[in-house]
Amino acid sequence: MVIGLVAGVLALVATATLGFVATVAMIDSQEGRDASPDGTAAAIQRLPWTSTALIGVVDEDGQLTSTVIAILEPDHRGGTMVAVSPSADVGSGLVDQVRPLRAIYAADGAAAWRSSLELMTGLAFDVAEVVDAPRLSQLVAPLGELPTRLPYAFTDARTGRTFDAGEHVLSIREATVVVTAGNESGAPSKFDGARNAVWAAVADRVGAGIGSLPEGVRFDERTPPAGLDQFVDALFAAPVEFRALEIVAPDDVASLADRIDADYTAAVGEALADDVVFHRRAEISMVFGSVAPARIGAPLEGPTIRLVSGFIDDDAAPLGLNRSDLIAAALDVFFFAQSNVVAVVDQPGAAVPDATRLLVADPAAIDDAWDLYPDAFGELQVLADDVPIEGVEIEVTLGRDFLRVLDAQRSAAAERAAADEPDDEPDAGGDGTVDDVAGTDE
Repeated sequence: MVIGLVAGVLALVATATLGFVATVAMIDSQEGRDASPDGTAAAIQRLPWTSTALIGVVDEDGQLTSTVIAILEPDHRGGTMVAVSPSADVGSGLVDQVRPLRAIYAADGAAAWRSSLELMTGLAFDVAEVVDAPRLSQLVAPLGELPTRLPYAFTDARTGRTFDAGEHVLSIREATVVVTAGNESGAPSKFDGARNAVWAAVADRVGAGIGSLPEGVRFDERTPPAGLDQFVDALFAAPVEFRALEIVAPDDVASLADRIDADYTAAVGEALADDVVFHRRAEISMVFGSVAPARIGAPLEGPTIRLVSGFIDDDAAPLGLNRSDLIAAALDVFFFAQSNVVAVVDQPGAAVPDATRLLVADPAAIDDAWDLYPDAFGELQVLADDVPIEGVEIEVTLGRDFLRVLDAQRSAAAERAAADEPDDEPDAGGDGTVDDVAGTDE
C-alpha cells in the first residue's frame, strides 16, 4: 500500500511548522494589488466555479442503497458522477468511531447524511435529494433503455428477479431494481458493483448529450440549479463521466463492532459491522480536487494547496506504483501536516522539475514555506507566485527528487520486512483488495 510506502516520509513532517497559515492571508483581489512590486494590479487566477449535487437512493423500506455525487462542468453542461458506497465509513477508518453512511441516514436522517458527506469530501452541495425508485425512474427516463454490463449474478429478494452476470439491456424499471436490490445472503455493500454498473450505463447512455437544458441557462454561486430536476437536465446536456471510489475491505472486521455506536446498529441491524467498507482519503481528495477544485473547503489549520503532477505511469513503474499512487503519496504528506488540498491537477507528460516547486502566494511567507514539509519531497524550490490563484496559498508541483524519497522509503520498508520488524504506521483500513462479489444464491 502507498500508505506503508510513505511511512518514513510522514515521520519527517511530524515536526513541521504548522503556523504558516497565520502568516499568509487568504488571497483576494485587493491583496493581489497590494502585493505587486510596482503597486499596480497583479493578475489573479480563479478556479472555475461549478455546481454540485448529492443524490441518495432508498429502497421500499427506506434504507439507503446508493449514493452518487455529481459535478457539472464549468460551462454548466455535462460533468462527472462519482459513486460513494453507502456502507463507507465517513472517517475512512482513521478515527476511533466508525460511522457508515447508511447507518447515519437510518439513525439521524437526511440532513446528517448530507453533512457527513460534506465532511468526508470537503464539498458543499448546491442540491441534495434522497429519491425512491419511482423518482429515480423519472430522473433517468429520458435516457430510455440502458445497455449495462453486470459484474456478477444476483437475485433481488423483494422482486425475486435474478440477474445474470454479463451484458443486459435494462429497462428503466429493471435499472431501478438493480440500484435498490438486496437479499438476506449478502451485505448491502456486496451490491455496490452492480449498482455502479447501472450508473456507468447512465453516463454512457447520455452520449454527447440529450439537450434537455434550455440554451442560455447558466449557474453561479448566487444562482445555483433550482433543484435536482434542473441539475440533471444540465448534467445530461453534454457527455458525462462516471467513476466509483475504490472499495477497501477492513483488515479486522471483528474489531469494528466496538467502534460503531449502538444507535447505528439498532437502526440497520446487528450485521452492520460486517458491511463496513472504506474509501481511501487520498483518492477522495484526488477525485474531487480534480473535478470540483473551487468547491473544496479548508477546515485544517495549515495552508491551502493546489497539487500539480506531470508524472506518467512509466515514472512510477520502477517503484511498483502508478502515477495516481505518486499523487496519493504526496496527499498523505499534506494530510499529515494538516494542509488543505483544495485542487489536484494530474497532467501526465507535462514538464516535471527536478526539485519539487512551491509557488507561494505571499512573498513574505517564503521562509515559512521551507519549514512546512522538511525532507518529505526531497529537494525543494520555493518561489513567489507571479500569478497566484484565488484561494490557493501554495501551488506545489511534484519534482523528480520526490521519486528518490519514495524509493528510499520502499527500500527501508523492505529491510524492515526482511528483519520482521513491525511497521508502526496506521493503516487506512484494508489491504487494497476490492470486494465486489454480491452475496447471492448463485
